[in-house]
Amino acid sequence: MSAECGLCERQLEHGFLCPGDTLALGERLERIPKLYEALGAFLAPGARPVSDRVSSGHATPPLPVNEAVLDLRYGGIALVLESWRSDVQRSRGWGEPAIEGSVERRVLAASRWLGMSLEWIAASYPAAGDLAREVREMEGAALSILGVLPDRGRRIGQCVAVDPSGVICGAVLRHYTGQTRIVCPWCTCVYESRDFANLHLLQPDEAA
Repeated sequence: MSAECGLCERQLEHGFLCPGDTLALGERLERIPKLYEALGAFLAPGARPVSDRVSSGHATPPLPVNEAVLDLRYGGIALVLESWRSDVQRSRGWGEPAIEGSVERRVLAASRWLGMSLEWIAASYPAAGDLAREVREMEGAALSILGVLPDRGRRIGQCVAVDPSGVICGAVLRHYTGQTRIVCPWCTCVYESRDFANLHLLQPDEAA
């Protein structure tokens, strides 16, 4: 019975999340604890100029803290990851996970646990697409605060791998800064750096 990826909606032979989106989710789960830590630098209000402290008898309120940072740091990230972990464990017939330690430790524990369960999530968890989408949105919210724009890579062509039935994969391949090999996000075919220059000669559109 055929299915489709819960995130990109590409057709799958089985499961609920395609290999490319599974890989991307795993990478995001690895980055989330680091983003959580980086957001801590945005909690302190900006310092006021000395001249602003000259009072005429009225107390001057401090500069406000970014509410979006508070939402992500105190509850947002931890609660999202923990709620997904709890639901996955219930789906597998396991008990509720223990919630303990600092928020930072909770974020690390939940992200690691979900990352270690990715194979089962992609193959057997109907809500895998919703999980991947929410983690992607959460990462995007953190990156927008940090002012970090993710490297979207340079398109270098389409995957030319052929499956047993003779169908060309055709997934878009992108090269990211510092990358020495490219793994197709759909069929996971690996292209080494020596293959990059000649890839355009093998493109389906140009071969016709």
